[in-house]
Amino acid sequence: MSIGPRIELRSLEKFVAELQTKFLSPYLAAPNLAPPSRQETLDVAACVVLAHGAIENFVEGVTLWVTSKLQNNWTYHKRATKCTASLLLHSTAASDPEETTDTVFDTLRVALIEASTTASTKIRMNNGISIRHLRSLFIPLGINVPSDPVLVGSLEQLVSMRHEWAHQYRFGAKVVRTALEAKNTIQDCMIFAQKLSDEANSAGA
Repeated sequence: MSIGPRIELRSLEKFVAELQTKFLSPYLAAPNLAPPSRQETLDVAACVVLAHGAIENFVEGVTLWVTSKLQNNWTYHKRATKCTASLLLHSTAASDPEETTDTVFDTLRVALIEASTTASTKIRMNNGISIRHLRSLFIPLGINVPSDPVLVGSLEQLVSMRHEWAHQYRFGAKVVRTALEAKNTIQDCMIFAQKLSDEANSAGA
């Protein structure tokens, strides 16, 4: 089980800072109007691919924490939140009341276990951080996904940059990015992650 959105965010921030120091900082000391060198291009690619993976892991950690917490809140404290209601609303798991002798509490408990298991499987199988993917993971859990167009645009830009290197073109990218462009894109993505962490934390699961 994850230990919460804020700690997940701190781990992400620390790792991304290490990536930027290793791969981007050497090219940011002095302005350079020339096209990026092959070495800069490769370092930018490494930073982008690793940052994308780190954000993906952050998303998985936060969503798994939410599913676990909302289930425990009901099981141990009989406490339901908007996250509980949202998960059940988006779930098809429901027992027939004529075929069970469970109490209402137990009926909801079992439904939450089934819904949480389904959600957790989807989370672990997720392999993207596009805004569409994030909404499909967080909205059913009662968590709003940031909609700031600048931050969303940067997130989609990071996804596109990573996709070019990982899937689309052999041994390169169609559009070469500089270290400064990567830094600005990743910086916006970290603000997005902070807002998402705040949303998850304040939702109360």
